[in-house]
Amino acid sequence: PEESLAEAHRRLARVLRRGELVWIVEERYDAPHTTWYIDAVRLGAQGRWVRQRHRYDAQAETLYFLGERPLSDQEFRAARQNGTLFDVAAWQDQ
Repeated sequence: PEESLAEAHRRLARVLRRGELVWIVEERYDAPHTTWYIDAVRLGAQGRWVRQRHRYDAQAETLYFLGERPLSDQEFRAARQNGTLFDVAAWQDQ
């Protein structure tokens, strides 16, 4: 699973802008389906912070976008405090 998580991170980095602030707030592995679910917080197209969900299918080697929802100020603060800052540039360079 760790190898497929690294590939999921590389693929996620491809759809993000270099240098943008992104926090990973949840990563969950679904072993029977060899799938990672990754929730990330980033600035959305409307200029508001959003929580986006992605699914990485390790068998198909494909990253799917599952949607997003806007965050309240309180949810954003919690994501920054509890999430892990995602180094977009480092993953893009791999």
